[in-house]
Amino acid sequence: MSLAFRQEAPGPKGYPVVGTGPDLVRDLVGTFTAAWREHGDLVQFKLPGKRKMFLIVHPDHIKHVLEDRQPNYPKDPLSVGKFEPFVGQGMFTSNGEFHFRQRRMAQPAFKGSRISAFGPAMVQSTADLIESWRPLAERRETIDITPEMMRLALTIVMRTLFSTDVSARAGEIAQAVRTCNAYTNTRLQRFVELPEAWPSKARKEFLVARALLDKFVYGLIADRRRSREQHDDLLSRFLNAKDEGSGAGMTDKQLRDEVVTIFLGGYETTALSLVWAFSLTSRYPSVEQRIRAEVAEVCGDREPLASDLPKLKYLRQVFAEVLRLYPSVWTLSRTPLEDDVIGGYHIPKGSQVFISPYLMHRHPEFWTNPEGFDPGRFVTSATGGAPLYAYIPFSRGPRLCPGSSVAVLEAPLVIARMFQDYRLTLAPGHVCEPTSNVFLYPRGGMPMRIERADAVAGVR
Repeated sequence: MSLAFRQEAPGPKGYPVVGTGPDLVRDLVGTFTAAWREHGDLVQFKLPGKRKMFLIVHPDHIKHVLEDRQPNYPKDPLSVGKFEPFVGQGMFTSNGEFHFRQRRMAQPAFKGSRISAFGPAMVQSTADLIESWRPLAERRETIDITPEMMRLALTIVMRTLFSTDVSARAGEIAQAVRTCNAYTNTRLQRFVELPEAWPSKARKEFLVARALLDKFVYGLIADRRRSREQHDDLLSRFLNAKDEGSGAGMTDKQLRDEVVTIFLGGYETTALSLVWAFSLTSRYPSVEQRIRAEVAEVCGDREPLASDLPKLKYLRQVFAEVLRLYPSVWTLSRTPLEDDVIGGYHIPKGSQVFISPYLMHRHPEFWTNPEGFDPGRFVTSATGGAPLYAYIPFSRGPRLCPGSSVAVLEAPLVIARMFQDYRLTLAPGHVCEPTSNVFLYPRGGMPMRIERADAVAGVR
């Protein structure tokens, strides 16, 4: 279709002057969902000023942006600019050749036997958490498992990718990351721009949290530069990397940005997928029982191994379905460099284009019983029988999440090991709803009762 025919995409009318800005700030997940259901697979939102914002929820349109015309759709600079005070210029925020150079350096750390070698650290970290929960289980206490999974996932990512044990400080560091993310999320949803240094309580808390993280990360870098011990991990790959043109290595600031990028996307996403997984297995007891039976059959009384995963077929199907319903990265944003047409609608250059895996995974045209929890849909297909770009928990195309292979190893191993000792039961009356944040957090946390598995179901 010619760009001369500039058909405007449909969308909610919004309010005078401010458009749909207040609704997006109030409830981004709910506003996106309602607009999609009312207006279809390509929605335009009216914002203050001349800014244009679109939501696309169709596999063909998503493929167009993430693969077919990917060079025309770099990461949205407006959103990236709001992340930079926290993460700097790492793989998450960068575009172009710099991004792909950093990605090429990191990619070998996430492949093949290297990933399988992470298994023992993942299982041991889970066993350590299990041990710390013993008093809770004896008293059958109810706790919010969200910060617990954050602490666990951070311990795992530091042990596996950075050869560093932070278990003693994992809670403190995870809370600092969460504070920085909360501040970033507030800025992302602010449609009336304020100066980045605008004084506020939230900004003060952000600066304190960022300073704590910087002190920790720069200390980690300094220790590794001084050490003569050899490590075959992600940090060493970055330390040893040389620019192809100048031969110069990465500065401490560049190293800091990449480490913090891993903090942002390398552990929090997996932690949240575990939170949603345990909530779903609690809500569907037959699924939980089947996982326990499979783990008992494959592993017996020993701890699970990475080599067990091919046999833990049902558990892997369950995790795939968890990622369908609650993909941790629930939106992706891009900005076209040139005018484009998607689905017959004009997409002007410089606009914000949002892709929502959360909504794409609930599209009734591509999913049977889209709101239901049905691990069986993944028995014969890695995409649940849907088109490739209808299942995008880790994105697709050239910017596919490099750590996806770690997540699909880590989460099933954690679940298997946890179920050998405990049953996690959702607090009565708690409603599991997602809330819009940088990632897909549960509204009100995820309160769950911790019980010994053998006391409940005669397991182990």
